[in-house]
Amino acid sequence: MRLRLLGTGSADGWPNPWCECASCRWAREHEVRTQTAVLLDEVMLIDCGPDVPRAATRFGVRLAGVRHLLFSHAHPDHTGPAALMWRAWTTVADQPLDVVGPPACLEACRAFVGPWDVTDVDMDADQVAGGSGGSGPLRFHPALAGDVLRLGGFEIRPVAANHGDAVIGPAVLYDVTTPDGGRLLYACDTGAPLPRQTLEALTGRAFDVVLMEENNGDRPGFGDHLDLPGFANVLAQLRQRDAVVDTTLVIAVHLSHRNPPGDALAQRLAFMGAQVHPDGTVLDITPATAPAGAPATAPDPDPAVAFRGTRRTRRTRPDQDAVRLGPLPRPYRVLVTGGARSGKSVTAEQRLAAWPGVVYAATAGPVTPGDAEWAARVHAHATRRPSHWTTAETTDLVPLLRVEGSPLLVDCLTLWLTAHLDGDWPARVDELVTAWRNTRRHVVAVTNEVGSGIVPATVVGRRFRDALGRLNAAIAAESDEVWHVVAGIPTRLR
Repeated sequence: MRLRLLGTGSADGWPNPWCECASCRWAREHEVRTQTAVLLDEVMLIDCGPDVPRAATRFGVRLAGVRHLLFSHAHPDHTGPAALMWRAWTTVADQPLDVVGPPACLEACRAFVGPWDVTDVDMDADQVAGGSGGSGPLRFHPALAGDVLRLGGFEIRPVAANHGDAVIGPAVLYDVTTPDGGRLLYACDTGAPLPRQTLEALTGRAFDVVLMEENNGDRPGFGDHLDLPGFANVLAQLRQRDAVVDTTLVIAVHLSHRNPPGDALAQRLAFMGAQVHPDGTVLDITPATAPAGAPATAPDPDPAVAFRGTRRTRRTRPDQDAVRLGPLPRPYRVLVTGGARSGKSVTAEQRLAAWPGVVYAATAGPVTPGDAEWAARVHAHATRRPSHWTTAETTDLVPLLRVEGSPLLVDCLTLWLTAHLDGDWPARVDELVTAWRNTRRHVVAVTNEVGSGIVPATVVGRRFRDALGRLNAAIAAESDEVWHVVAGIPTRLR
């Protein structure tokens, strides 16, 4: 299965030509993205906004061989019907082209082609004879959620999106099986949550590739689109239903300047087991469920190479060692430290937000009656947690670390130490460090960096500072990754 990412940007692209925000400035200097579209096996084009034909030309790609054109919905960055008119002026004008899309897309296309150019495959002979549809090379196929279309060896299953209303569709996502058995989910555009019937239809599909929109970044509320938390939530739902499995390549598309600058976005998505790729990327993928006798795609000898075909360059992620891609490794230990209100808890939560079954070990203990400020802090942490996580309020971390299980997030070691400081805390620290070293889980722990400020004025304050410093150093020494968060920006120390 070969994918060409002809575009990975939003309707306005990234950068937005009118904008001077930090995200757009980064994009101008590093990576320009235009409207999202993907060319599959050189013969199927999914979405075709006004940018797409010229993007193909820019990447040296000819569209003459395309035989199946799929539209997801009728917003103009996805359905650019003028492309059909331009095709009518070429040497392939008389070649058949399946045009698949919701009714609103097909209606938009009719204004740009003559009735003699179109064959409406859902019409009967009397309707065609009566002038409702011709017998031209453009074969219009309505795509409605629940349909199954088989065209040129491809199986196409439209499923419902959470995006707009019938005026633009109704919008659909596409579950496509290629002739060599590859499975692609094109999830663009949609908001969260996915419709119940869509989740049911995708259950067990074990896709090889998922292209999923992530338009809104950290600035939610713009249209029916996914922001970063919504992207994580939908991805967790797909993992729960085995639509996304350990071998699935998840790629974020429909990216806009509502996201953080590209290097920070790549890091955030990598925590979720997702990737970003530049426009023009070509990916050759051997399906996990390829039928017997199907030719295997030779792997690229250099795994850092993302482009093939017309361009060849290295991925633009700035620090290949800063994040770990793919399924969560086990055992694996991550320590996240930082000062008060530095964003360390949010960073830890972002690492596991897209994974189902996470156990959140809250070590704060019961809130003291009358302490409204502390109650507000605890409430803020609780409301941020994804609904698919389980919370365990405990300071007994050793049993959780000793048993195999789903990913574990500990927030935080500072309060764990507070709960044990009056007893034989050195022995409790040794026991915790041993359990951390030997755990079989993927675990992320949050702690506070308290040794960089002024020397505490009290004996108990100095005792606590020293004890936490020793605990942090001992846990860090046994960790696979250590991160320090300052002003909301995580930096990897190990």
